[in-house]
Amino acid sequence: MGLIVVAAGLGLLLGLGQSEERRFERAAASEISSKLGGEEKKVRVNVRPHGVGALQGDLTVAQIFAERFTLDELPLFTEPDRNPSGRIRSLQLRLTEFHLRGLLVQSLEADIPECRYDFDLARRERTIRLARSGQGTGSVTVRSTDLAEWIDRKYAEIKECQVTLEDGWVRVDGYGEFVIVKSRFSVLAKLVSPDGRRVMLDRARITFDGVPADPMAAKVLLDVMNPVVDLDADLGLYGAVNVETIRAENGLMIASGRTQIPEKPAENPGI
Repeated sequence: MGLIVVAAGLGLLLGLGQSEERRFERAAASEISSKLGGEEKKVRVNVRPHGVGALQGDLTVAQIFAERFTLDELPLFTEPDRNPSGRIRSLQLRLTEFHLRGLLVQSLEADIPECRYDFDLARRERTIRLARSGQGTGSVTVRSTDLAEWIDRKYAEIKECQVTLEDGWVRVDGYGEFVIVKSRFSVLAKLVSPDGRRVMLDRARITFDGVPADPMAAKVLLDVMNPVVDLDADLGLYGAVNVETIRAENGLMIASGRTQIPEKPAENPGI
């Protein structure tokens, strides 16, 4: 997907007409879809050229809409050694109802300004490589039921759980088999991100079988459950999202913050 994220605009970049623009948008959507899993996946791409600047590789907006797909790692990276001659003034991602390494995400939205790509390569080989990413804003929304399924799968010690997200608090009720106790438990806590990468339980109030947990037992449970989600280690986002605020309301966890397209890891074989 990273290689063709702006391929839909290639027709305009080469001075072709609107019908060619639509054709390239369809081709780009088809190519993106081929990189995603899921039998019900849907992908759509829209672009808007920046006037005559399109002839020099200038796009006002490139939008990617995708839904009902599965993904094991971030498919979009920058390659800093590329020629940054092409410009995307606003790269907009609108992703809904997708599984990222087993976590069902209700939505991910990101608006990233001033992305650059190798326009010379695009003209020569009709291949797109992103060279740089600006820093934008975005949000990720996860439902309480989907977060509960994630916790249940992620932690072997937790055999069952339910999650409630209301009024700024998360409540996790379930049954666990820990080092020093096997019991039903309840955790009431705030969701915070101390480093922008991990979602943690904070200010936790914990009970086992309805009795307030002693400090040692509480620590055992928190050591198991924290971090609830590690955006890089668990989801393979490589720093694409830097969480600044987390809201818990109406059965939803909404994490918002800065977004960018990260540099391709050295060990990544390419896309």
